[in-house]
Amino acid sequence: MNLAVTVGPGGSPDENGETTIDALLMNGATMEVGAVASMRYVKDGIKAARLVMQHTKHTMLVGERASIFAISMGLPGPTNLSSSESMEKWTRWKENNCQPNFRKNVVPVDSCGPYQPKDNLGHNKGICSEANSIGTIESRTCLVGPHSHDTISMAVIDKMGHVAVGTSTNGATFKISG
Repeated sequence: MNLAVTVGPGGSPDENGETTIDALLMNGATMEVGAVASMRYVKDGIKAARLVMQHTKHTMLVGERASIFAISMGLPGPTNLSSSESMEKWTRWKENNCQPNFRKNVVPVDSCGPYQPKDNLGHNKGICSEANSIGTIESRTCLVGPHSHDTISMAVIDKMGHVAVGTSTNGATFKISG
């Protein structure tokens, strides 16, 4: 399985090794929005986001409660969203001292945390952003590339000109949980 192109079950694990799903759906005609984030145990994030949009007055549900809501509305679950491949990827990352990661201005107590705010002695180990020659801060692009995330987004227009958009992702590989 090529994890770089997998969204959903078996996709990018977070720094705790768990695969979670984020999804958003928007109806451009009604401006209704539904979303789930950091959802565990439910495979279909877009269907869960649609249930939030159609059957709640909320915009987003998060984490364990997003999963409980989706299952209570009839989506299959609970199911483990991790796969042997995603767990292997996470294990290799742990063996590489949890690098790269998405933390900044901290130092690990051991190779993979816990982390503490770094002192002001100018330690920059692991920090990707730095000032360029004209003094502006470069982005942290060293953490984000074609193999560090797995997002699918779509925009559709029907014959009447109504627009709908949706996106589903496991997020950046080894992102901070939550």
